[in-house]
Amino acid sequence: MAGSVGELSGWTAPNELVIHRAVLHRRPEATAVVHAHPPAVVAASLLDEPLVPIYGAYDIPGARMAADGIPMWDRSALITTDDLAAGMTDALADRPVVILRGHGLVSVAGGDPVTAVRTAVLQAVAVDTLARMTLAVRQAGGTPRPISDDDLAALPDLGGGFNVETMWRHLLTRLPRRV
Repeated sequence: MAGSVGELSGWTAPNELVIHRAVLHRRPEATAVVHAHPPAVVAASLLDEPLVPIYGAYDIPGARMAADGIPMWDRSALITTDDLAAGMTDALADRPVVILRGHGLVSVAGGDPVTAVRTAVLQAVAVDTLARMTLAVRQAGGTPRPISDDDLAALPDLGGGFNVETMWRHLLTRLPRRV
């Protein structure tokens, strides 16, 4: 029977469930936590330099997040203990995303659960996109440099609803259709 408890036999809680528990405990406004291991983020984290806003209008929320600083937790451990999760949440502080050096990222959002999940996913995608672009610039022999403060200041604030809903619909159209 679909949805029965029998389908869950053999399933256990994820090894890094403590990440979600620690963030939700530390950040009471949070209603969504995404933990992912995008290869580009892992690779970029090993450069030992911060991700900077190398583009503007291409991804305005991503550029602003980078300009405000994306913290890095300098551990590459599997986060399975309260102590490790506490260190990671200390690095996250009040920021929307923390990069886990040589591991991945954690993205946090608040508000109504549907919007929060979408926002947390889109923040993770924005960091992945920035990491991919950074690596592409490096691979081409360039040095990623931030856009000017003037260009950053001139970027419009299109509002969270516009940014989240438009990008979410875009990502949904990219998913493979199942018959």
